[in-house]
Amino acid sequence: MVETINAKTKTPAQRDSAGLEMAHAIQSGVPDSSADNAPPCARSPLDVAARDTSFGSRHGTLAQQIAQCREAGAQVLRAQSFAKRAQLLRQMQAGLAALAQSSRAPEDAILSDPGFAQGLVRMKQLVAMATRSLPDQKMILRDTLRPCAPCDPAAAPGPDRQVRMRLKQPGNGLAAHVVANQASFSNLLERLSLAILSGRSALLCVSPTAQPAALGLCRLLRSTGALPESVLHVVPVIEAEVLLPHLQRGDVITLCAAPSHTATFHAHPKVLEGSLRLGSCQASHAALLLAPEFNPAPADWDLFLDAVAAVHETASFATCVLVPASLEERAQDRLRAVYGAVSRGAEALCSAPETPAPHAPRITLVAYRDTQSVLEVLRRFPGQRSLTVLSRQHGFLGDFVASLAPCLDQINVFSPETARAAAASSSSAVANPIAAPVEDNILALLEFYLEESEITGPATLLTQVSGIWVEGVPVREGEHPFRKPLSRLKVGDHLRSADRIVRAEDVEAFGHLTGDLFYAHMDEVAARNHPFFDGRVAHGQYIMALANGLFVDPAPGPVLANLGARDLRFFAPVYFDTALYVTLTCCCIGPLNRAGAAEVQWSCQVRRSDDDTRVAQFDLLTLVAAQWPPQPAPRA
Repeated sequence: MVETINAKTKTPAQRDSAGLEMAHAIQSGVPDSSADNAPPCARSPLDVAARDTSFGSRHGTLAQQIAQCREAGAQVLRAQSFAKRAQLLRQMQAGLAALAQSSRAPEDAILSDPGFAQGLVRMKQLVAMATRSLPDQKMILRDTLRPCAPCDPAAAPGPDRQVRMRLKQPGNGLAAHVVANQASFSNLLERLSLAILSGRSALLCVSPTAQPAALGLCRLLRSTGALPESVLHVVPVIEAEVLLPHLQRGDVITLCAAPSHTATFHAHPKVLEGSLRLGSCQASHAALLLAPEFNPAPADWDLFLDAVAAVHETASFATCVLVPASLEERAQDRLRAVYGAVSRGAEALCSAPETPAPHAPRITLVAYRDTQSVLEVLRRFPGQRSLTVLSRQHGFLGDFVASLAPCLDQINVFSPETARAAAASSSSAVANPIAAPVEDNILALLEFYLEESEITGPATLLTQVSGIWVEGVPVREGEHPFRKPLSRLKVGDHLRSADRIVRAEDVEAFGHLTGDLFYAHMDEVAARNHPFFDGRVAHGQYIMALANGLFVDPAPGPVLANLGARDLRFFAPVYFDTALYVTLTCCCIGPLNRAGAAEVQWSCQVRRSDDDTRVAQFDLLTLVAAQWPPQPAPRA
């Protein structure tokens, strides 16, 4: 990992005006055609970027570069669906991974960097989450559709009824990432990945110390041929008063900077008035706490050092190691053996070093006496704060963690046993058992980058806008939808099943088969005394099973598997000798996976045949093949 350092930010007056106006743009596609006859060790992207003085001069002023990034670059991404952008990110990750496995990797400053390997793992995780969760549409439905006025239960919803939906979609702006210290490759790759998935072009605003690494990484991305044109730009500007006047409403900014530098962004008028959305991408300060009862054995000191290393990787500017006073000397000896100079005492946390070293954030060892002294130390941290705790007695941690939580952004608790088990089960060469848990909700990660809007209009219009079938919109009947592969299946394809009468003997058989002998299904006298039943009723799960039997097509076909159901609701009791039917409508179609299939969501409604009263409703999820019959595999 290229470690971060504090960069002394120059004022605009101190910068060379020509250098300030010049921006470095990374264009994608075909790599530079000029051949370099230097040996491989001299042709690393880091070195090329550092000595390529003509690169920035051919792309215009800072304002022009930002305009190109916002307009030309973003148009490429916004024209694609979320699923297509996930596929694009997969291609980029695969290209970088191939370079990391190539023969040039050991001699390349970036490809051989552990932080680059960590970044590739994170990109792969993001690709997996995005492929699994993001739709093959340009918008994401935020919540269920809501009619604008109460509906008459007896009246069928029509195509012109007013419906309200909340959507998440890419904004019109760019995603600027300010790196006011030396760049971390894993951080840069994650920021770029989230920007691309959200449909925003990325503007990397880097300090002089971060510029070579950022440009070198972009050169690698360009060499893969997977980076779209004008999607990524690098500009050597990190001052709020210089950068923010060129940004506009809809742009978003993340920061990797010291709290003092971050404060200049928070205080800028555009941020204060809400024109620009400002976020942070990582904790400014991180801490590791040895619980009072830890008392490490010799082997546990190795775990302690592993934990310090993991925490140190996530800290931007300071790593605080909190140990019981009785362990202070032993902890200091082991830290100095690995890291050299180690600061001591809480006072050192907020004091700047006299001579900043090239390896930062620095480590500060602090001894504590009790919970209150730990709180006093953690409250000194400016900006975002995270804490990792090593403890064997989790009973002790209950009150302790509850006391710490209000002054921290993140707390991760580990015991030596669980950490070793995680290390033993990990298949990744760069995984760390003490590292913070991976966020498994891609929508939560993209929340900052996406814009939310509420649209009210006729159901037909909202179906066209969102690509999701809305109840009341005309449907298409004919061939059974389960006989259609993805190549012929369309949103709105519909089936009305045959009728099925609910018989007492079937309900009783279902009850005995499943063991659900609840009196409302099995005992007529007891059921009549129920608060709102007039007699025995069918099991809700029997109604759902009956529905599946009514719409299923038993012959082999493009529907490969039932993936489950969601949002199941029962609206009315079903008495014996009642005739029911089911409607099945293709609601939305997910992205095609690498196996040549996609998840399809179906809206299912169970209704009484005599008066069309809705008795149950759920969304069915199935896996549907793109082609049917399946194409024969090519012969070897």
